[in-house]
Amino acid sequence: MRKSFVVVLICLTLIGGQALAQDGEVDQIILVLWHGLPWDAAQELQFKAPRAMGFLNTRVAGGEPLTAAYLSIGAGARAMGLAGAALFYQGDAGGKDLYMRHTGLEPTEIVQPRIAQIQAAQTVSYKIEPGALGTALAEAGLPLRVLGNSDTHDPVAWSALVGMDEWGRVWEGSIGEELTLFDASFPYGLRTDYATLAQEVLAAEEKLIIVDLGDPFRFDQYQGQLVPSQQEAMRRVIFAEARDFLATIVEEDSKPRRAVWLVSPYPSQQAARAGYWLTPVLCWGLDAGLLISGTTRWPGLITNMDIAPTMLELLGTEHDQPFIGRSVSIQAQSEKESLVWLETMAAKIGVLFGHRGQVLRALVIAQILVYAAVLIALIAPAHRPTWIVLALQFTLLLLMAMPLGLLLWGLSPLLVILLLIGIGVLKYKGTSSLPSVGFITLSTTLAIAGDVLFGSWLMRYSFLGYDPVGGARFYGLGNEYMGVLIGSAIMGWSVIVEVRQMSVKGRGILGGLAFAGLTYLVGAPSLGTNVGGAISCVLGFGSTWLALGERKVRFRTIMFLAILTVLVLGGLMLTDSNNPGGEQSHIGQTVELVRRDGLTAIYLIITRKLAMNMRLLRYSMWSNALIVALVGMGASLIWPSKYIAWLKKNHPLIAKGIVGVVIGSTSAFAFNDSGVVAAATCLSFASSTLLLLALELKHDFTPSQTYIEDDGYSH
Repeated sequence: MRKSFVVVLICLTLIGGQALAQDGEVDQIILVLWHGLPWDAAQELQFKAPRAMGFLNTRVAGGEPLTAAYLSIGAGARAMGLAGAALFYQGDAGGKDLYMRHTGLEPTEIVQPRIAQIQAAQTVSYKIEPGALGTALAEAGLPLRVLGNSDTHDPVAWSALVGMDEWGRVWEGSIGEELTLFDASFPYGLRTDYATLAQEVLAAEEKLIIVDLGDPFRFDQYQGQLVPSQQEAMRRVIFAEARDFLATIVEEDSKPRRAVWLVSPYPSQQAARAGYWLTPVLCWGLDAGLLISGTTRWPGLITNMDIAPTMLELLGTEHDQPFIGRSVSIQAQSEKESLVWLETMAAKIGVLFGHRGQVLRALVIAQILVYAAVLIALIAPAHRPTWIVLALQFTLLLLMAMPLGLLLWGLSPLLVILLLIGIGVLKYKGTSSLPSVGFITLSTTLAIAGDVLFGSWLMRYSFLGYDPVGGARFYGLGNEYMGVLIGSAIMGWSVIVEVRQMSVKGRGILGGLAFAGLTYLVGAPSLGTNVGGAISCVLGFGSTWLALGERKVRFRTIMFLAILTVLVLGGLMLTDSNNPGGEQSHIGQTVELVRRDGLTAIYLIITRKLAMNMRLLRYSMWSNALIVALVGMGASLIWPSKYIAWLKKNHPLIAKGIVGVVIGSTSAFAFNDSGVVAAATCLSFASSTLLLLALELKHDFTPSQTYIEDDGYSH
């Protein structure tokens, strides 16, 4: 019953609409910052108002993580943190003099003298403006107010860090001791004066009010000094007081067009140490349902980059800020449905987060061990017993089927078991491995293509799919499965045309249609454009199509592929750039960046991709997988003797397909910011096929075909 309910929700997600508010605007927004709010506690925050819910990806660019998290909200982009960035001065003559000395500007009510250092710390490969939210509102003539503090032994003003403008200024607010009480029983001897804070919030007339609850942060920083029983007792007290405060402002109805947003900008210390960057985000005063944004296209999941553009859209504020995030909308549905959805999603993401590294590491280690065993069998002069060779071939086929198995596992483990049985039956019924290779590769291609067409829901929860906690990609075709798609499609089509002895004309027409359709799936903006993947498809599929069509490599064929790449990219850019901003995919965003920043944007994109690939080559386990695949291919072309000549004579179309996979893999490496991953998953299909056929030749599994001995050809 529960699974059926989730399936229904998925269908509703695919066809349902989203809306922020009835007419897209509100009169006032109260943005409440609750540090380290756990999901189970967030579920208890039920008031007399519609509630929209979701998870917030709080990943940052780097630097000091706490300040980076709050800076990212105000910047609408992942920011770099700086220790001391939350130290603001209010009504302090010395602080204002320092600010004037550092900036040459007249100080406002609340200032941050270290704004130059905060700006200089943003050493990222994209344009970012700390304080973009405050700047946009100031330029529009809309005031904002910041209230509350998280003072410990040192002053900490998270609300000011979120609400400041690009020069570290806040015009209205209160972040001092007037909103705290001295209480020896609370962390650091301070507690939030919620009665006064509530009065200040409800009396404020500004369009945007940013509230720092204070006590949750102090507790999170202090809890390590408490015995477990005291820690739990204090947690309950702090939660109850914060909940009552929220109830007061949510249920106060003097301003019916008021929206209250509750954001947890940073997880608890325990979650942060584990690297779990998802926190709750809730909204009252609009519709009930799931929060979703153009950044994620994932119902129930948004990012910290999305908060600033959402606030401005709700307030109807025009701006030209360099936000990377997109405005949030609401997938309308009942609160009960939303809770079931989010609980199910959280459980699945938890499994991915807890075991993703181990599963992928095991996959790479298995590939290394299997390839090593196969190479030993190829290099050793003596023939191995038949059962050993068959076992090695079966393990190679299992490795080839792993991406498909990892895709289908979340849908049904039974499908994976049936897949393994099918591979075993095919291998048992014939000595040649080509039918098994064709079955695996074509099944993989069709499964990935179907999943992308229907929203990539299998990929979202696959160990080889997205990483919603890390937040690198949330929709479309990720680089792992992009490489798998290119490699499996080329090898699968090569097997078909060879086994079926398809005519050159048939290869050209059917192959062209199939490759064009797959390129569309990878590059279509509506399906989540993978730009580097689209280039890799054009080059990999195009070279394979030309080779299988018996066209020789000439200058004009190279020019044809180059022109085709430009045309495909141009078409994708034109299509996506004409879409509304909130619906644009990655390529539309890139076009907008280039329009706004010119050659600087292109330079930053290239340097980011190069830096990512260099980092992956040095530290990622996928670099090991890529090296193993290359070694496997190279060794199989040396042992057995004259293998290349045998392959070209007996499997000429397979040989051309292998070359196509190599070209696709090389393109994936060159044109993607995590190209090492895509190249490794793509190349594995060519290397495994080469090793399978090398074993057949070495151990005389092809008696009906021409094979090569050391002294020449023989039958």
